[in-house]
Amino acid sequence: MTVTTERLATREFEKSSSVDELWYTRCPVPTASGIALDLGLLRDEFATSGIVLRSIRDSEDPRVNISHFDHSLPGLFREGGNIPAIWARSEGRDTVTVALTWIDEYQAIVVRADSDIHSLADLRGRRIGLPRQEGQRVDFARAMSLRGIETGLGIAGLHLADSELVDITSDQPTFAVAAGVANGRFHELEAAALARGEVDAIYVKGAPGLGTVGTHGLRSLINLAEQDDPLLRVNNGNPRPVTVDRRTALERPDLVARYLAVLLRASHWAQGHPAEVFDIIGKEVGRSADEARAAYGSAAPRSFGLDLSDVRKRGLASQKDFLLRHGFIVRDFDVAGWINPEPLALAHELLK
Repeated sequence: MTVTTERLATREFEKSSSVDELWYTRCPVPTASGIALDLGLLRDEFATSGIVLRSIRDSEDPRVNISHFDHSLPGLFREGGNIPAIWARSEGRDTVTVALTWIDEYQAIVVRADSDIHSLADLRGRRIGLPRQEGQRVDFARAMSLRGIETGLGIAGLHLADSELVDITSDQPTFAVAAGVANGRFHELEAAALARGEVDAIYVKGAPGLGTVGTHGLRSLINLAEQDDPLLRVNNGNPRPVTVDRRTALERPDLVARYLAVLLRASHWAQGHPAEVFDIIGKEVGRSADEARAAYGSAAPRSFGLDLSDVRKRGLASQKDFLLRHGFIVRDFDVAGWINPEPLALAHELLK
């Protein structure tokens, strides 16, 4: 499938502003960007235009690295967890969401194998571990765990106040996405506290979480990925926004559309190459391909598509409301106004 810019040029979407460099970043999770990068699709697409595509991960400048979270770098495309993206928009970063993905993943509240807790209802009055990352601009690990815990308790008719939340200080690196190995051990401190009996339950997710369960012999009380209602599966990973700074989207929608078209091509390729996809995911998350398959399910290779469907937009708004309610963001904003559907529509035109 060949992507050209002829349609965009003839429709006067090509802008006069010159661009010779673009940046990209993605979280160490299953992403269309990860597939496209592994296949070399993004590099090849922009090399033909003389545009250098640079990775935040490869920079040694911490001011560049932190843009993965605060989106301060002009010309940056980001595909990843929604918590940092929502936080950056709340802080005033003029970004736009141009697509959303949804890849379900293992999300569980777990206990020790010898625990006397056998159901979510048994968590009433018990201690649930909650990571705390001191000094972070946005404590996404804490927000992610709290969302999973609140959802799980709610399914059992309980509230956060019905259990005791116990802080577990985390030393997760500021830029953990720079190393899949670090990500692969993401829940180790919480698991260690559980093993020592300091807490009675913790939240884990993804292949790192499933690996933690296996390593420590833990037992799942619930896997939120199995819930029929998609809004009960909302967390940092669902939905995942693809964001870019608004100026780039407005001045060069042709480039944004080409970027998204490459991600769409990668998602199409993934559908027919499941074995290779799980190899790629395994490398991204710092676990094996088999662990990736177990954590993200056999449907994962068919789930990399980008859209702006109502359920994904509602999920994004739900997550923003959660973060605001619990103080992870302090300024409200309109999610509908944060979304720009034009580049994705143009990307689909490119692929016709």
